[in-house]
Amino acid sequence: MKKICNFVKNSIIFIYILLIIFVTICLLSYNDYKITVFGDKSLIPIIDENLEPDYTIGDLVIVEKSKLSKVQEGDIVFFYRTFAGEATINYAKLTGVERVTDTEYTFTVEGDYKFSSTYYIGNVDSIVIIPKVGYVLTILESKWGFLFLGVFPSLVAFLYTLYSIVAEVRYNTDESDEEESDNKKEKQTKKVKEEKVQEEKENIEKPENTEQKEESKLEKNVEEVIKENKEEKNEKEDTKIEEKIETDEIKEQPKEETQKENKMKNITAEQKKALVEAKLKSMTEEQKKALLEAKLKSMTDEEKRALIEAKKKKLEEQKNK
Repeated sequence: MKKICNFVKNSIIFIYILLIIFVTICLLSYNDYKITVFGDKSLIPIIDENLEPDYTIGDLVIVEKSKLSKVQEGDIVFFYRTFAGEATINYAKLTGVERVTDTEYTFTVEGDYKFSSTYYIGNVDSIVIIPKVGYVLTILESKWGFLFLGVFPSLVAFLYTLYSIVAEVRYNTDESDEEESDNKKEKQTKKVKEEKVQEEKENIEKPENTEQKEESKLEKNVEEVIKENKEEKNEKEDTKIEEKIETDEIKEQPKEETQKENKMKNITAEQKKALVEAKLKSMTEEQKKALLEAKLKSMTDEEKRALIEAKKKKLEEQKNK
């Protein structure tokens, strides 16, 4: 349907353009008597009752002009008749032909009316009649008809094309402005995104650094815990060594066992610690290191992990506080 509508629309516009061109050419081809003449042919719209009943009002008669040398008496011819400054179209039978020069003749028609060959239009024998077209041609060739049917629509079409051109230019400029604004917005968004990405990277790197620091702190704390455990184990080993020594002494002196046992039962915990400290003071550093190494060897991996986890928990509790 769209194709058909476009075809009809384009065909109407094409016909209209051809019609306007034809009317313009007709107006430009006007002679002194306001008749359109194309070469030897004259377009005569029948608008006078003088040509009735042979010709009907509203018809278009195309009359061809014959050579003056071939015009003879007895021919029916169309000619212009002037009276009081106005010209009318008549047709009549020639009753006389008089040659004045090679290019000018004097014709006489019925009623003894004489006219020059310059008023001669053509013979009736060479005419073509187109019914009802004379009305259209007279309307189109009139001032108001040409104004409303030719000039005004052309002016409207011109203004419309001018408006469409201006609108397209504005639209293109608006599109270019929108594209520039969009490009600016995209650049701004890209910058914002890049800044956000950089901030996120920095934020990610910072916690990583903090985590590394915390891990290093934890490692240090773990090392301290291990050292403390080593010291505790050394103390325990010292106590064991003391106990062994005591057992050895008891074995060497079986007689004094009962007496020492009774004494140990009566000794308090504080007294025992004092005895252990005195024993450790009496030991050399090499002996203490040997005791610590023996304690670390005696501990399992699970015990070591348990000590490290306990230390981590203590550190986290301290941070939360």
